[in-house]
Amino acid sequence: MKKPYLIVLILTLPLLSTFGQDEKLYPWTDLQGRTLQASFISFDNVAQTVTIKWNGNIFPLPLNTLSVPSQQLAKQLGAPAPKAQIASSPFDEVVAAMPTEALGPEALDIEHDWKSADGRSLQAKFISLVGDQLTVLMNNGANEFTIALSKFSDESQALAKVLQAVAKKYRPAPPKPAAPVKPVKVVPPKVVEADLDKVHTWTSSDGRPLQASFVSADDKGVDLKLRGRSSPMSLPWSKLDPQTIALGKALQKLKKSLVPTILGGGEKVLERYGSGKWKGYNTYLESVAFEGGLHSNGRLAHIWLLDEDGARVQKSPISIDIYGYTKSGGKGWSKRRVKSLATSPPVSQDRRTTTVKGEWENGSTFEYSFEFSHAGMSFWGKVKEPKSEEFPSILRIDLKAPSIIDAANATFEQIKEAAGDGALYVDPIAGKTLKFPFNEKWDDIKKGFSKGGKSVDYNPIKYAEFRGSPFGEHKIKVKSASTRSAHLSWSDGYSQVFPVQGAFILLKSMDGHEAGSSKTPGDFKQKLEIKKSERLDLKVIRGAG
Repeated sequence: MKKPYLIVLILTLPLLSTFGQDEKLYPWTDLQGRTLQASFISFDNVAQTVTIKWNGNIFPLPLNTLSVPSQQLAKQLGAPAPKAQIASSPFDEVVAAMPTEALGPEALDIEHDWKSADGRSLQAKFISLVGDQLTVLMNNGANEFTIALSKFSDESQALAKVLQAVAKKYRPAPPKPAAPVKPVKVVPPKVVEADLDKVHTWTSSDGRPLQASFVSADDKGVDLKLRGRSSPMSLPWSKLDPQTIALGKALQKLKKSLVPTILGGGEKVLERYGSGKWKGYNTYLESVAFEGGLHSNGRLAHIWLLDEDGARVQKSPISIDIYGYTKSGGKGWSKRRVKSLATSPPVSQDRRTTTVKGEWENGSTFEYSFEFSHAGMSFWGKVKEPKSEEFPSILRIDLKAPSIIDAANATFEQIKEAAGDGALYVDPIAGKTLKFPFNEKWDDIKKGFSKGGKSVDYNPIKYAEFRGSPFGEHKIKVKSASTRSAHLSWSDGYSQVFPVQGAFILLKSMDGHEAGSSKTPGDFKQKLEIKKSERLDLKVIRGAG
């Protein structure tokens, strides 16, 4: 709802110069019943406005914003209407009368409260007003938006015009050079390995500074780490000044130069790093809240959580394994072994999606996909199995939480201390969210999983979350992209006594789940594929632990 004009003027106009008039005070009441005492200046019968003096300030008011008695009072006290042309909008008068000295340059550096025409609010810095296009900066400088001025309330339109006047005074347009100016030659800065972790000043093309550390860069732009954010801020090169671009590209070149020794791929191993932090991995990503890598075996991925200083929170990683399993020989379930890898993608520290192809020992061909992003990782895959296979396989993806302590060689008090307030939370498709404290035994937890004397599994689930002190300030959320065609479940494994030893989240297709308990698993067509639309998603969220 728009504020009454009388109140808007009182709240938004600066003090104006006064001049001698009748100082007798009269009550002026608006349509909402609010009254102020002010002296009468003049009445314009043509424009239907009354001009009053309140608290030393001169205000013209539309007559239709006042109560009937106040309208009558204005007409009674009215003088001949001035011949001056009335502005099309009362807020144009506000802007024209407002001296820019009332606001300093600091008004351009703070966030203002902007209201849309339908009453919604946003906090943003003023950048510019060109015609009917208002440009603002939101989210601490992270996002720039240009919006039609007509989308805002009258009050915010007036604010935009006032800030435009202030910007013209304190941000004068640079004079046009008489002749073309030769570009300034930028000398690339000298950087050392320690500079990769330092906080630098990154300056935008229009001179605005930002304090952040380097994460990565490519041909499009640079990713920066800001303290308090769980994911990097991406800035295109076009938004940065030349010296800042030189800094970013120098750090990019340095990071690539520090890549360790690279070993070639083999029959059962991918091309991999042969030394350094990521020895034995084909692909890795170092983000703000976590870092993760794809192992050279082509099916196993690891993720470590990072604290604010970039140190790993836990010793053992979260592991994700893609594989096939079968009742080989008609006996117990076992994993399919890899016979060979058909391709070996080159090592990379910034590749987003890696696909690994190969063959199992039973002649099946597989294709596993691993997707890295600054939010987390995603996994999916498919297998083509010979129709003649006597013992059909099922494709699955297993996520195992890290083992926090060697519980077999620890006292209960040591286990309790290591587990802290850590817990696994699962949200079943049917039923309420369940909590599995890490410091309790699985057997004790499962005692509550019964109704009427019958055991209840509480699977499948919508998602699972790992939270608490073993994971620092993080929350790890695991879910499937589909709850209709995919089966997500939890498990305590086969030998774990406490959840602190590691809990499992399992993903299969719905056909794969049904095939696992069927005497004729070969009847299920989709048991060998977990589609991208059914993928396992792992998200790391800092500040939610």
